[in-house]
Amino acid sequence: MTVEAVEPPASLVGQAVVCGIAVAATRFVPVPLLDDAIHLRATQVAVVRTLHANHRTYPSKNVAALYEGSDGGVFQEAMKYLRSVPRRVILFPVRKYVRIFGAVRGVPNDVMKVVLLSRVIHRSLVQNRLPEDAGKDALEDEAKEIRRAFDEALKGMDLRLVRAAIGDGLSQGRKLTPAAVKFARQTFGRPADEPVHDAELRPDGAVGEGAERVEEALDRPEIRVILEGFDEKFEQALAHPGHR
Repeated sequence: MTVEAVEPPASLVGQAVVCGIAVAATRFVPVPLLDDAIHLRATQVAVVRTLHANHRTYPSKNVAALYEGSDGGVFQEAMKYLRSVPRRVILFPVRKYVRIFGAVRGVPNDVMKVVLLSRVIHRSLVQNRLPEDAGKDALEDEAKEIRRAFDEALKGMDLRLVRAAIGDGLSQGRKLTPAAVKFARQTFGRPADEPVHDAELRPDGAVGEGAERVEEALDRPEIRVILEGFDEKFEQALAHPGHR
């Protein structure tokens, strides 16, 4: 089966990459619960930006399964933590980071996962899934199916070349690791009711430069072919809700 390409706009890809860098940066945050909170908040923001880019105005909690996955309880606990923890704890100085960001095991996968999640949500919204006028229960059910299909596609496809391309983009310089950690903590280390503004998702310095390199890598012809293959895997999984 061949599926029609539904490419997300470059601005949306850029925001997803930045959110993905923040998710990956939590690997360097040595504070229990804070790492989970930032990870989940950054993923939520990527989902919210994708919804807004496609003119969906309902609360993100109506489609929480998209960013919570099977860890909804973890998300709620993490958000409670961000509301209760003093700001000085979130931003307290930590050890120096000497490892190259993109070379750390798991970092490219973290970024890739957020980018692909935003991609399939954009695709679904363009195809009028999760419609604006749907009721809360219908949205919750469809969001669960989209997340299930995404997870199945992720497990069922060889994405090593995509991870390698992202890793290369994030491995050019030692300044990215401390900059990414600082960015993640300052931007996403706050409660969900404190909005993240568009300007904050266009960071300058090492984080912005790293995001640009990843965007360029994702736009390479051989990577775009793989991304389109992922779209097809997603559609196949979505078409078979009984498959596990």
